[in-house]
Amino acid sequence: MRLSASPLPVLISLLAFAAGARAETRPRYGGRLTVEIHDAITFTDPAGWPPQLVPLVYDGLVGVDERGDPRPALAISWQHDAENKRWEFRLRPGVKFHDGSPVNAAAIVASLKGWGNVAASGEDVVVVLTETPEPDLPARLASPGNVILRRGTDGVTSGSGPFRIAEWQPGRRALLAANEDYWGGRPYLDAIELQMGRPPRDQSIDLELGKADVVELTPEDARRAAQRGARTWVSAPAELLALVFERGHAAVEDARLRQAVALSIDRAAIHNVLLLKQGELTGALLPAWLTGYAFLFPATRELDRARQMMAALAKSGPRITLAYDLADPLSRPIAERIALNAREAGIAIQVTPGGASDIRLARIRLSSLDPQQALVDLAATLGMAAVRPGSTPEACLQAEQKLLEDSRVVPLFHVPHIVGLGSQVRNWDPRPWSNWRLDDVWIEARRP
Repeated sequence: MRLSASPLPVLISLLAFAAGARAETRPRYGGRLTVEIHDAITFTDPAGWPPQLVPLVYDGLVGVDERGDPRPALAISWQHDAENKRWEFRLRPGVKFHDGSPVNAAAIVASLKGWGNVAASGEDVVVVLTETPEPDLPARLASPGNVILRRGTDGVTSGSGPFRIAEWQPGRRALLAANEDYWGGRPYLDAIELQMGRPPRDQSIDLELGKADVVELTPEDARRAAQRGARTWVSAPAELLALVFERGHAAVEDARLRQAVALSIDRAAIHNVLLLKQGELTGALLPAWLTGYAFLFPATRELDRARQMMAALAKSGPRITLAYDLADPLSRPIAERIALNAREAGIAIQVTPGGASDIRLARIRLSSLDPQQALVDLAATLGMAAVRPGSTPEACLQAEQKLLEDSRVVPLFHVPHIVGLGSQVRNWDPRPWSNWRLDDVWIEARRP
């Protein structure tokens, strides 16, 4: 039998193809990832950063694992007394801030000075004393708001995370360079270019044209991207959309009017039409996946009851203004729909793009995976009464009910973070609550 050609070249070609395919799936060091966000960050202080970006530059004493449980970070271990009032955190040795200064106990104490009774015990132990038992203290310290940083004389902050700030153009652009000496291992990427203040529609176009690798998408843009075959990712619903009635405004001082507005809102229609069923409608401050009790807070429309409450006011209600965030493409249509719903109950609401108003449509990201800490932070951000919930789910529920009883804040939806991904992005494996973990991402080599 005579063969028309030797099988050896064919075998070599197959082996080469297989080796090339395997090489494409192996992590690759180098490259720059372009990330676009709609936030215009003006300061290097992480307090004003989107939570998903904070871990890129800043570490906490404690981190969280894939289940949201505390894990070692700058502290390699911790212990507490029998009453959970005295905690000792032993620090990871040899860690430095990006400016070269050591991350020692004194630096930790200086960074956590707002916590109260925090002290150094030698170079490598930090002691935290609390007045009441704090069994969930490590989880609270894992919040993005409790990262460890060093503030320079010029006000610029330095972290110890996988990337350092190499360039900073406030509100416009930042370049984050790989920290070669990161204690968790050098990230795969050489750099992350952060483009800020980008409208969602522009982000969607840049993703389609290959000008951006990671972008934020609205539900409508995400649907169009999916129809084009683009990759998208949706987080757990970790952002709260809520109405906030401003204190001191005579138009909304009557609790009956605030309750009538809340009862008039057709959350289901807004969720189906404007949010395209992304996220969850809610009457709770904290999402159901975090607490398990959100269903106990009513979120259904009761238009007849709203009309009755307005009739009981024995006068026509005052004209009310509702402000929305001009930079958020979802805010305006939601605000307009709320005004339309309220009109059916006899409540006149005028929608305005920002500025002074009687009501504002607020959007707040979840700050912590610890329900108690998340509730404390939400209350502070929304201007509600100071709250200090106990460590049990029951105590947290009672604290949340207390916060909402005057209808000053009306929760509407918990919405997810929707991300579009370029075709070259590899190892995208964020936490469900939208910690992007870009230090684990790598870029596939672009073919010529």
